[in-house]
Amino acid sequence: MAAALTNSYASEEDSPLSEINVTPLVDVILVLLIVFMITVPVLVTTARVEVNVPDTYALPTDQNATTLAFTLKRNSLGQPTLFLNGQATDETALRKTFAERGTPMANLPASLSADRGIEYGAVIQVVDLLESLGFHKLALETRHVERR
Repeated sequence: MAAALTNSYASEEDSPLSEINVTPLVDVILVLLIVFMITVPVLVTTARVEVNVPDTYALPTDQNATTLAFTLKRNSLGQPTLFLNGQATDETALRKTFAERGTPMANLPASLSADRGIEYGAVIQVVDLLESLGFHKLALETRHVERR
């Protein structure tokens, strides 16, 4: 009794290859998907957009036209501190000062300057405070740069 041994490769070589092996393609796609799923959240949460305060090329304005100068600076503890014409102040003192003044603030020009390192949110809080006090003419100061 002899067993008939057949080579399975011989019969496959004779017929044309009609199927594409997609297993390596699926493996590569899954690996890429896993890599992107891991790296994208890390990149999105840690990436910060560095913003440099814009410079202006227009002629500097007349500083005597501005009657009130608000300044936002960091104190020795690193917290933003608000100054009015060079005197340190806070929100309650400003509200009290301008409530006693009694004059409408809508036409009173004022300027706000802030250090570059101050967070955008802190500057917007001061802008909102000044708007709630009635200031509608608020100039945001920038550094004047000569054109090259």
